[in-house]
Amino acid sequence: MRCCTRLPDWKIQSGELCLFVGSSQWESIIEATWASHFTTFLWPDAVGVQAEASNCTNKLPRLSLEAVPGVSADQPHFQALSLWSTLARRLLTPNVSRSEDPLSQCYWLMHVDGRSYINIPRIAERLDCVAGLQPEYYALSAMIGESRVGLADESTGYVFGRKLLFHLHSSGWVEKCAREFSNSEDAQGFGWTWPSGFYVSLCLWWHQRLRSQRLGDPLQEVLTRSLPRGRDSPLHRLRSLHPSGHCILCAAASSPSSLREIHRRVQIASPGEKDVARDSLRAEVGCFVHSLAEPEALAPPWSYRVARAIARCPLKLALGQQPEIGVSILKQELLRPSLPKGAAAAYLRGRRKELCILMPATDATPTQVDRAVAAVETWARRYLPSAGRVTGRTLALLYSRHPLLETWKDFTLSLHGDLDMRHPKFNALRFVYMWLTLATHLATYCDFWMKADMDAYVNIPRIRQALRFMNASEKIYAGAVTFSHGPGYETWNTFAHGIGYIISRAALRAAVPGLRKCMDQLLQFRLEAIEDMLLGACLRKVEIYPRELGHMIYNYRSGQVQRVLEEKPLVTHRVDEDEMYRLHTAVADEPKMVELSPEEKKMRHCEDLLEPAMCIRLLCFSNKLLWMSSSFRP
Repeated sequence: MRCCTRLPDWKIQSGELCLFVGSSQWESIIEATWASHFTTFLWPDAVGVQAEASNCTNKLPRLSLEAVPGVSADQPHFQALSLWSTLARRLLTPNVSRSEDPLSQCYWLMHVDGRSYINIPRIAERLDCVAGLQPEYYALSAMIGESRVGLADESTGYVFGRKLLFHLHSSGWVEKCAREFSNSEDAQGFGWTWPSGFYVSLCLWWHQRLRSQRLGDPLQEVLTRSLPRGRDSPLHRLRSLHPSGHCILCAAASSPSSLREIHRRVQIASPGEKDVARDSLRAEVGCFVHSLAEPEALAPPWSYRVARAIARCPLKLALGQQPEIGVSILKQELLRPSLPKGAAAAYLRGRRKELCILMPATDATPTQVDRAVAAVETWARRYLPSAGRVTGRTLALLYSRHPLLETWKDFTLSLHGDLDMRHPKFNALRFVYMWLTLATHLATYCDFWMKADMDAYVNIPRIRQALRFMNASEKIYAGAVTFSHGPGYETWNTFAHGIGYIISRAALRAAVPGLRKCMDQLLQFRLEAIEDMLLGACLRKVEIYPRELGHMIYNYRSGQVQRVLEEKPLVTHRVDEDEMYRLHTAVADEPKMVELSPEEKKMRHCEDLLEPAMCIRLLCFSNKLLWMSSSFRP
């Protein structure tokens, strides 16, 4: 009885990554963890015919290997040679429709051994980044061979592009390789103890001068058994990468239980793990490759073309299929921002303000738009420009590449290089560029600059009260001071939380060198970064460190209005769009903070219209006139 045939509903889109697993020892575990519908197992004991499977509950497809002339099935180089020969013949067979053979829709073809965890989504993303580069022959973690040639095998995985496989097949490379090894008793001095794919990469170098290009970093992304077991095992190294373990490409497993544990640590959201804090933490950590900064530091090194393509990939993806600006021009703009234009920029260039508030807006999801509407209609409404005029010395503006609504055009700061990554966390590029633009062109027009999240309720009167004790001529970076750590929790640093923080004009002007360095690093290595943590690192480069601004609520829950009225925070976060209106009504109805004297009321009213120094002179002059008039009374 034959069973376990291909799934009839195996759907593969054009250009998919298809994996071919050489060992079925852990087949059920692989199916339960990392395998997808694009994963195919190779028949272990059959050549040219379909063999019976030992377990008929398996759902993934199988591939029968064809015979290779001059090579027996028990020889170590047979599996890899037969795999690529079989795939080439299947894909080149005429009159085979896609519905009859789903393999015809695969573009990237990857050979793995079945004893490693394969992070298919990450590998597929990496291959998309290098699409179009030639030759399409990659190894997740290549080895060094003769003449510093990169060799590969299925223990970590190697990949062929479909076009390259067709070209190789037309040259008869499999038959040449078979003859090369049949005429040698010890594989030309390399021996017969290597995995099957090793002999393929060796033969490609001998006959085609093809060497595999590195696709992953051996320290961060490809965790192999090359190091001694124990504390340096792949699983231990994966634990040390927390919370960025989801960034790996593959990891070797020593047992089925080890494979399950690797799967649990790689998945950002695992149904079997009800650890909301862990999932949230992993989701907030972006992936970047340290070694791209020095491509030649590894052996074999990164290809410069591959390293450049990987580094630029997130930027190109964010620009989309029809970008308004090219990548090269965008990078120039991000590093050397042009003068802001538009009505919002004109409002900033008016007379000096005491406080300028910038609220990032995005239409990535309907919820983000609803939050922006709620903020505009509640706490920010009074401070937005209206009818072409700015009332008072506090100014609130939205920040986005294009206004979310047409009616918001006049109070939306639109910058030429603003690139929305459309990710709820990895938005550092937008803000570093915004702060660099403001620092370059507009720093002196506001005493204090504030960034506030759209899901934060900001009590502007209390913020202004706190700023009265600060000098804008000092380097001030203030907010809710938060700690961050690097991999392994070895180093800790502080930053002001992104719910709402203040930067003085002196700090902003001094931050230009640090912001430029951060922007350069972002563009080269790490676009997936969180805004508030990265800004703290940028300011540390110029020796500006965060301080506490005042009490803030960062864990607000629906229905806690009374808590806000009692604690009187400067900023309340996270507030849903519906709750924003209820909270605003309650805060607006609460009694004033302090009963002001008549002189203080005059001073407040004057500061809303003029510069503080001018107000002080006018108030002194007014008091002097009152004293003189009273002195001459009969």
